[in-house]
Amino acid sequence: MKNNFLTKNLSEVEITKLAGAMKPQKFLKKEILIKYGDQGKEYFILSKGSVRVILYQAGTTPDDPDLDKKKNMVKYMGQGSGFGELALLYNDKRSATIEAVDNCETYTLNGAIFKTIIIKSSIEKRSQQAGFLNQIKLFDQLDNF
Repeated sequence: MKNNFLTKNLSEVEITKLAGAMKPQKFLKKEILIKYGDQGKEYFILSKGSVRVILYQAGTTPDDPDLDKKKNMVKYMGQGSGFGELALLYNDKRSATIEAVDNCETYTLNGAIFKTIIIKSSIEKRSQQAGFLNQIKLFDQLDNF
């Protein structure tokens, strides 16, 4: 979780909460973990194996009969990679298909729990920053102008 852009700034307590809420899940070789166009409901961290991420050409719809021919980019991710957060954060559909290259194991987190912890963390950090700024005397002097 320390490598994912979204979770790397969480405190140890927050990471522990996320980890405690995650469930182990196994996927067989060639099994689809995330399907392009589906509604995002889970966040994944790959603990074993590797996955293939398939992105499609702009304007391609998930029900396109030529979907296989409209692959724009394929990349691979291995152990420790996190994925699935963008659809959760933006309450959007999946923007890629993710397929197991070999037998894989993930830790999977329910999207509602993921969002709650991430949002709560952001609010707490902003409150701490505001509290710090309120302690600076310079800002009190500006009120007198």
